[in-house]
Amino acid sequence: MMDINRVQSLVQDILASEFPNDARRQKVYVSGNRLNFSCPYCGDSKSGHKKRGNFYLDTLSFKCYNGGCSIFKDGITFLKDFRKFDNLNSGEKTDILFQIRENKEKRVTRYGDFDVFEVLDGDFSDIVIPRSFLMKKLSLVSVIGTEIEGYIRSRNQVPDDRFLWDAYGKRIFILNLTKDKNILGLQTRNMESRYPGSSKYLTYKLSGIWTKMLKATDSEFIEKTYRLDPISSIFGIGTVNLSLPVTVFEGPLDSFLYPNSIATCSVENKVPFEMDGLRFWDDWDDAGRSKSTERLMNGEFVFNWGKFLADHSISTNGKWDLNDLVNYLRSTGTKIKRFEGYFTNDKLDIRWFIEG
Repeated sequence: MMDINRVQSLVQDILASEFPNDARRQKVYVSGNRLNFSCPYCGDSKSGHKKRGNFYLDTLSFKCYNGGCSIFKDGITFLKDFRKFDNLNSGEKTDILFQIRENKEKRVTRYGDFDVFEVLDGDFSDIVIPRSFLMKKLSLVSVIGTEIEGYIRSRNQVPDDRFLWDAYGKRIFILNLTKDKNILGLQTRNMESRYPGSSKYLTYKLSGIWTKMLKATDSEFIEKTYRLDPISSIFGIGTVNLSLPVTVFEGPLDSFLYPNSIATCSVENKVPFEMDGLRFWDDWDDAGRSKSTERLMNGEFVFNWGKFLADHSISTNGKWDLNDLVNYLRSTGTKIKRFEGYFTNDKLDIRWFIEG
């Protein structure tokens, strides 16, 4: 564990730089393995009296509990954001990297023989699919400037690299990308009945893309792609920060609307790792309410749709997902309370799901 006096000194320097004329905001309080101080991101309050910024020595993480901020950062990002990481010597940098990684490993478990960190830290450059390669092989184009761009925007989405358009097949390709913009998996959305009898949404794992779309036949190569299949249909897994709270949605498009989120593509699909920061935002329909009730009884955090809708005088009848909600809020100009306050693992809240 990093020396508390050393961390306090770095924090003190940050506060002196961010609040040079405010002695109250430069004050740091020590409580066990936690430092409490004014949040250098939001400043907390007008007076500086309330201090909602907290740096935890055991996890080397920063969290602001100010409702208008709620920043959560690992220690390295926190120090880099305020140009203090380079103040550490090489030994301190090694220690902080080790401690943050060790904390991640305690929070995340293996899924069978698959370690989720392999996709984050391993080299799978030979089996993930370059976006440009898929475009060329399947004659796909970027969505900007096409007939489908309006639809993408109507779903409150940015028509960026996560989408491609199949003009002949009339299909949107929704991509599960790594940080390097390579493809782990994808989902197609049929916009017309050119593929009669097929589902509106079809999800492809990495091996399925190679075999069904790209017609790969090398058995040894295909066998290797199976290694990433457990997470290739978990949208966002290649870019999410597992040291922060992770919100789990059913649909990829909903997950694109919310920070640090992933999507499982079905309410029945499991997340292939376990961690303390998981919370589930299932759809507000029969299947979603049932699954949320099950999760709640298991002590997991879920989004309390019933209470949220009631608090904002929105109908609990019918189906809601995040995209539907965003459309409604924008069309009506409804002001809402922060979503963060509606995640619960209190079993007594089950009434909101049963009554809904």
